[in-house]
Amino acid sequence: MAIVEGEVGSLKMLREILAKNGITRFKSLGEINRFLKNYEAEITRARELVEAALDGEIQEARLALVGQQRIYEGARAAAEREIRQEVRQLEGDIEKLREKAARNFFYRMLRSANLSRLQHRRLVLEEGFADILDRKTDREKMELERLEARIAGWEQNRQDIILQRSQGSLGELARTKTVVDGLYPLIAGAVGETAVVRTLQQLPDDHYLLNDFSLRFARPIYNRADRDRIFSIQIDHLLICRSGVFLLETKNWSEESLESLDLRSPVQQVRRSSFALFVLLNHDSSSLHLGGHHWGDRKIPIHNIIVMTCKKPRESFRHVKVLSLDELNGYIRYFEPVFSQEETEIIFNYLRSRVVGW
Repeated sequence: MAIVEGEVGSLKMLREILAKNGITRFKSLGEINRFLKNYEAEITRARELVEAALDGEIQEARLALVGQQRIYEGARAAAEREIRQEVRQLEGDIEKLREKAARNFFYRMLRSANLSRLQHRRLVLEEGFADILDRKTDREKMELERLEARIAGWEQNRQDIILQRSQGSLGELARTKTVVDGLYPLIAGAVGETAVVRTLQQLPDDHYLLNDFSLRFARPIYNRADRDRIFSIQIDHLLICRSGVFLLETKNWSEESLESLDLRSPVQQVRRSSFALFVLLNHDSSSLHLGGHHWGDRKIPIHNIIVMTCKKPRESFRHVKVLSLDELNGYIRYFEPVFSQEETEIIFNYLRSRVVGW
């Protein structure tokens, strides 16, 4: 299996843009595609989750209501016993005072006020029994009524509550889809580049793949033919093997895109990057310590490829091979080795050391 280094450029950019928009739920392209495919189902699921949560709250409140009903009834029974016990105690005290007063005239005169107080207290308890009982259990009854009102409110306004509670998650889903829809070209590019990487990984382990290869030049490289000063280059994939260096640009264009877009632009981009890379490698070839040839200095061959992962055009271009994904590895294997394994590793390590950001 080929040795792969570096993340696919479009995938890296996609992750950065999503992160800037506060979207961190996606860990792979597959998850993004599943989100788009199942978007309507996610909306339904979001509503169902809110509905299930509300049902859970209602059920929990009903259980609490049953418990509170028991607490209320227990408190009321205890308060009733307390009042009746006090009435019985008062009746006993009144009877004792009457017996003592009947036997002693002076005692009767002294205790008449106390007797009146006890009788008044008993009268208050007996006539105000219901009100006193309500006051003693007022806190428990209020909690009972609060739970009843809460459950009734949930049940009467169920759909409005679900709609209101769903707004946050549904809004986030809609925002996420808007962002993802706007990134479709980047997603398509990432899908194509990932497919190319998987295909190239099938090559033997004496093949080295650098993804998202970027270089900046301290002094621009001048291309006289195009009158172009090249300050930097970016290449989707750079494959280094014993046959040389393969510069690959990936396009995941549909048939409609091929008809509406101009393939000359990526062809020119590949030629431009290839020229700069050729100058760089062959200018520094002596410092790479590659094995010499008795005819003179050896050049490092660069093969330019545009990989069409969806639809391949009929056109052909000078110095740039346009291939489908199925044709890619066969085309690479077609070239005869010109370097030893040690020389291949030297070129790979040199290029890897020059990559921006690595």
